[in-house]
Order: sequence, then C-alpha cells, then structure tokens
Amino acid sequence: MTQLLPKVSAVVPVFNAEGTLRRTVDSLLIQPEIDQIILVEDGSRDNSLSICQQLVIEHAQITLLQHPHGANKGAPASRNLGLSQVKNSWIQFMDADDELLPGKIKAQLASLTGNESLVISPYTLVNETRKVIPTMQDLWAGLLRMRLGISSANLWHTESVRAAGAWNESLLNVQEYHLMFEMLKRNQTFAFSNQNLTLIHQLPNSITRSTDRLDEKRDTYFRFRQMVKEYLESSGKLNFLRWHHYTVAMGEMMRYHHPSFKVSYSKSYYRFIQKIRWVKGVGKYFKKPESFERREIQTSI
Repeated sequence: MTQLLPKVSAVVPVFNAEGTLRRTVDSLLIQPEIDQIILVEDGSRDNSLSICQQLVIEHAQITLLQHPHGANKGAPASRNLGLSQVKNSWIQFMDADDELLPGKIKAQLASLTGNESLVISPYTLVNETRKVIPTMQDLWAGLLRMRLGISSANLWHTESVRAAGAWNESLLNVQEYHLMFEMLKRNQTFAFSNQNLTLIHQLPNSITRSTDRLDEKRDTYFRFRQMVKEYLESSGKLNFLRWHHYTVAMGEMMRYHHPSFKVSYSKSYYRFIQKIRWVKGVGKYFKKPESFERREIQTSI
C-alpha cells in the first residue's frame, strides 16, 4: 500500500511583489501536498495587496493575513504571523519572488525516515546567470559556510520551528541560519533531499540584492559565524573540518569587508589555503590552457 504523504502549509511574506507574486503562488499550487497557502501582506507600496485579495477569491486554499494597521514588519515577523495560523505538520516558507519546480515537496517528504525537523535541499540562484548552490553533509560545517539550503529551498517541521523560538525578528539577514542554529543546539535532526527543485530569483530590486544597511548585514555574517564557532568550542564539537570551513569563510569575507569589531581567525592558515588554490589553478592551466579562467583558482576546497 502506498504511504500517504503528510500535507504541507506554505507561508509567504509579501512586500512589493506585484511582478512576481503570481508566479510564486502558481509554483505552490502545483505541489499536491500543499493544501494551505498563507499570504502575509507586509505593508506593500505597490499593487501586492490587491493581487493577494484576488488570489484569495480564486483559490479556496489561500488565506490572507496583515499586520495591525497594515504595517510593514519585515519578513521574520511576517513568517511568525503566518506560523501562528499553520494547520499542518510541515511548512514551506516561501519568499514572494522565488519559485518551486514540480515535485519539490514530494521529493522532500519522501526523504523523511523518522523524526526529522528539517529537510535541506540545494537550490539554483537566478540573476544574470544561473548558479547551483549545493549543500554540505556536515551540518555544522554547512552552517558556517551557509551551505544548508535557504528558507524557500528547505522544508520545515512546524513544531520544531516553534520549539526553537521561531524567526528572530531583530535580524536584518541570515535569519534562516540563526533558526537552524537554534534547532541544531536542541539536537534536532535534519534530512537531506538532493533534488534541486527551487529557483531563488535575485532581481535587481530584490531584497537580497539591496545595499540598504549593507555594512550591518555583512557584520551579521561575521557575528553569526563567530557565535557558531564559540558554541562548537564550548561544546567540544569543533573538529578540524569545521575549523577549516570557519577559517576559509572568515578569510573570504575579510577580502571585501572589515567590521569595526575584532574578528578572530587564522590568517596564516587562510593564506596557506589561497596558495593551494593558486597551485591548483596553475595546474588546470597547464592541462588545458585554452579553457583556463582566472576565477577557477578560487575553487573552494
């Protein structure tokens, strides 16, 4: 007998998304496992609210929420508002400019084997080009390198998200990684689905490409990684692999941003890694010089 897959709720914060919202919702509607779609209108200044209202009329499984007085509270607060109304045991958190491909939810639910709290999947970043962002099997190394999926690519267990404190509304960015950090600290288990069925659209005007408060956002990456490393040290979980990825991540970030606070990492080890990359790049050149590109030297190890 075929085992029935659990039903899934989708929560979609909506802010100035009139040009992409229908595409996003359509990609949710083609997932048979999703029977509840919660749109949280977040004080948009464009026609997003009207589109949300029309979608509610068109589809019985769609409901619309707003913050008091139509305020703009940000994506984390909007996700938490949607979370308060979720009826199913699994949630697809979805940004209003992203897109799921057919079979995404089914593939992730099929990867469950027990009491997992999260399903992690790779995704494709779509801007001027397309780039696949892979996942890392070591959870703590993946957390440090930001290689544990992204909000829309992953599938979240409702009660596990609530138990971890839900979405931190004070953060400008890296919100899903803070949430995954809280889940891991509680020894929640994660599953992997290696099918890449999520498109993360980075439009010129998308929030993820905004330069507003850019230095603060970059500082957040440094603080987050230092916080994870300190936790791993204090809990006896900082092995060489995780230390390596912490050091490489911090060194790469220091190439384009120097925070005002002290950043602790091994500069000598990072320089050593850069030399190894350079040697690997030169080796590729001598093997096939006609296809050599300088950026190949930056291949991560």
